[in-house]
Amino acid sequence: MRRWFLLPLLAVAALAMTGGTAYADDPPAAPAAPAASAAQTFGIQPATATEPDARGTFSYAATPGALLKDHVAVWNYGEQPLTVRLYPADAFNTDSGGYDVLPDGKPSTQAGSWLKTSVGSVTLPGRSRQIVPFTLAVPANAAPGDHAAGIVVAVRAESKDAKGNAVTVDQRVGSRVNIRVSGDLRAELKVENAKAVYHPSLNPLDTGRTTVSYTVRNTGNVRLGGKQAVRVSNVFGSIATGNAPADLQELLPGNAVNYSFDVSGVYPTLWGTAGITIDPLPVAGDKDPKLVSDVSKHRFALIPWTTLAALLLLALPAGRRWLNRRRRTPGAPATPSALPVPVAAAAVLLTALAFGQLLYAPRAFAAEPVGTLSFDYPKGHDDDAIDLLSSGPCPDPANYLAVRINGAGFPAEGAPLTGTVAASVYRAAPNGGFVLPLSNTLKVVATQAGSGPLKGEYTITASCRHKVKPASVKDFTAVLTFTDPTNWTTAAVAPAGMLHQAVAAEPMPTPAKGAAPAAAGSAAAPAADFGVPLYSWLAVTAGLLLLGWLTVPYVRRLRARRAAAEEVGE
Repeated sequence: MRRWFLLPLLAVAALAMTGGTAYADDPPAAPAAPAASAAQTFGIQPATATEPDARGTFSYAATPGALLKDHVAVWNYGEQPLTVRLYPADAFNTDSGGYDVLPDGKPSTQAGSWLKTSVGSVTLPGRSRQIVPFTLAVPANAAPGDHAAGIVVAVRAESKDAKGNAVTVDQRVGSRVNIRVSGDLRAELKVENAKAVYHPSLNPLDTGRTTVSYTVRNTGNVRLGGKQAVRVSNVFGSIATGNAPADLQELLPGNAVNYSFDVSGVYPTLWGTAGITIDPLPVAGDKDPKLVSDVSKHRFALIPWTTLAALLLLALPAGRRWLNRRRRTPGAPATPSALPVPVAAAAVLLTALAFGQLLYAPRAFAAEPVGTLSFDYPKGHDDDAIDLLSSGPCPDPANYLAVRINGAGFPAEGAPLTGTVAASVYRAAPNGGFVLPLSNTLKVVATQAGSGPLKGEYTITASCRHKVKPASVKDFTAVLTFTDPTNWTTAAVAPAGMLHQAVAAEPMPTPAKGAAPAAAGSAAAPAADFGVPLYSWLAVTAGLLLLGWLTVPYVRRLRARRAAAEEVGE
């Protein structure tokens, strides 16, 4: 039965915007870039009744029903007279986490509707400015928390492209308006819709890559920033992390940002776990909410299809040869094999690989001077996801790393923070060292070790060692101090940008780009996540069917031959 004939059966679109909204934040009034057809430069900034002031944004703390009055300065930086439109609008986060407002003509339903300028357009002589009053009327039923809007100055110009087609260019600049309504404040970020898909490499001995996608949603009612960490691990505890996603700068209540990027370095072991952690942080000028991190873990299939295919290719010739020999000697007595041929071939291959690694087992080397570890920030919480930076690489050939923690409540030999992992799995840092993501938070490690509340000084050590010898060749250490059971500080802080040279993750498109943000405290319900996705179950099922297809015929023949041998013996 020639079953082997059955074996063959077994891009982000970018939306170009011709005109966007710029916002004056820390610097005052940033002028709009000139259009290609005319040098129209203009700007906007907060002002008093008589002149512009030094505020970067409009920020208000108000009670429901409050009425406030303020002023905005509109500038014409060009030489020619200019007429601009002036309007308030709701603010929202773009797909990539940027800050934008609704376009002119789209009605505002949130904070933008609370603002009203005294005029809708302004005509300015060359190199001049005008102060425009506006009012902020907070509704009596306004929900507590942060509400965001913008006051926008816009100029629309008509031109033609190279083919003579009419093109409308809408230049906009704006100033942010942040309104905090008194009441119960809730600061909370959530990771939603986490998914991971493994893509094997064509090299059977390579790790392949895992595409991790997820959504970060502000489910509270205050603006928040956040640090992100993504880790992918297999069943043996091997951990890999990609380039860190860019930090969230400002996520408005009810808004969400989607991310998707690749992580390499985890060997396929049938199952893996993708862990995404978001640490909420205050936006500039706000107080630290001291919130717990949100961690989402998602199991997914890590199936080494390339390795299985290689083993199958090795097993098929051996199986065919064995069958041919049986056909050439039909009268030979039945002598069943101890193992099915494919299983024997796989065992021989794995034994050869293990023997090859033992041949290159490293010799013992004297321990090198102790290096240092650095943290990404000087203080944190016991449930934060921690990444460490080593001051240098491991000495060759001690190319495996293990991280542990020592201190009050932990065993004398320390408690493991990671398994023993190949150094090549970790991301290399600009200083020549490695970025070491801890597989668990300190709170989880303390609970597992039964150490009780964390207090005082703790030493974290990353040890370089050989693959088959536990002795450390070089250590990297850092000390952190728990000021109370949940908060720690450290003096070992990595230089800015050294530990996380963030690369912009590819934003995933959302169905309603530019839609108005949800009201504070009324975030949309996340899509249901049933754990392991359907395609993972299909992949595992296909793998089990393939395994059964290979082994069941041999088991049946083995049993038949044994039965025949027993009948002959009788």
